[in-house]
Amino acid sequence: MKPKRNLCPHCLKPPARCLCDYIVPTPNKVFALILQHPNEGGHPKNTGELLHRSLRNSELQVGESFTPASLGACLDNAVLLYPGETEEQLEKLTPPEQPSTLIILDATWRKSRKMLHLNPQLARLPRVSLTDPRTSTYRIRSAEHQHQLSTLEASCYALQQLEQNPDRYQPLLDAFAQYMDKLVTFDPNRR
Repeated sequence: MKPKRNLCPHCLKPPARCLCDYIVPTPNKVFALILQHPNEGGHPKNTGELLHRSLRNSELQVGESFTPASLGACLDNAVLLYPGETEEQLEKLTPPEQPSTLIILDATWRKSRKMLHLNPQLARLPRVSLTDPRTSTYRIRSAEHQHQLSTLEASCYALQQLEQNPDRYQPLLDAFAQYMDKLVTFDPNRR
């Protein structure tokens, strides 16, 4: 019989990948609803969990398909952080246009497209995108393009712009970069 794997009692990750020291309690004003594809939750390179554990005003739901009842009032005055043909640039959203909820899909691009297809209520939401491309510090997962960001990075940058408060999310972004520094030492394909 295999010995039981040693896991952190809080984040349930092996000690080498424990994210507890990198959780930065962040008082976000815009509610963040993180819809996580089931394949992402157990993935060792997932950033949605760290985002959720750090944002004080957030909810994490896991699934591929969501009922309107499970999303509830979150759909009222919500925007979807997702590129598309009709997305708004975040810098153009000002009160009273400012959303009360930012909906974030935590999935690969392929899986996120499937989630949109399965959830027409999400596909109908206004979409927002980041106004300026940034270079990702997410070095442990490959991306086709340099400006493709992790869920955590894209969400923090979007919240910075929506709330017009870049300083609020910088400590979380800094902790994320430190977490990447830690994880890259265990990645056999590190760059």
